[in-house]
Amino acid sequence: MNIILERICIACNTVRGSIPELITFKKLIAQTRKVFKKHNFDLAIKSKKDKNLDWDKWYVMAYYDAHEDKQGETPIEIIVYHNLQGNEEFGARQITSFLTEIYDAVAHEYRHQYQSMRRDFYPYAAKPFEPYDEYLSDQDELDAYAVSIAIELLRTMDAPRARRNLSRFSKMSKMRTGLNLSSPMLRAYMSHFGLNSATRRLAKKVYCHLETIDKRYVFL
Repeated sequence: MNIILERICIACNTVRGSIPELITFKKLIAQTRKVFKKHNFDLAIKSKKDKNLDWDKWYVMAYYDAHEDKQGETPIEIIVYHNLQGNEEFGARQITSFLTEIYDAVAHEYRHQYQSMRRDFYPYAAKPFEPYDEYLSDQDELDAYAVSIAIELLRTMDAPRARRNLSRFSKMSKMRTGLNLSSPMLRAYMSHFGLNSATRRLAKKVYCHLETIDKRYVFL
């Protein structure tokens, strides 16, 4: 996992280092797409307008398709949903926030690709349109979200501290760094399930990933 995390981190840092202090949303998307292509990532980065969002809001979603991967097509799609005009200028904080979401989305979907390759691209069981409980508690999703949670935690604390706090999983889901949750994804899981068999399995997987992920390759 560290090999791909290092590559994604380098790409995100390259984007950040290659743009001015202020850049329009449209140009930021274009530069991100260009850099990831130059770094040989087999993915598509797209943007879609969502008029249900506030005028200044955006968020990132990502998808992996095992069938397309097996056929040699581009298997990962990163979509930035927004309600921006495109000419709004992003400063340093917004640029880093944007690239952090890109990093997290790409890392999550590459974990799914790794899972798929291990079983010769056979599709994994749960899909987003299935009952949400089944989707979130599926073996592959627990593993991919455990990677995402471990990454979020490593942004705010060292690995030994994070592993110690996992013994208080429910309490840890409420931890904050400043005004922000230390792990929004962990909080989302605990808010949905509480402490049950799924979140206990999740905690074990997070612990394992905290032992193996190199913090140097976490984009900050």
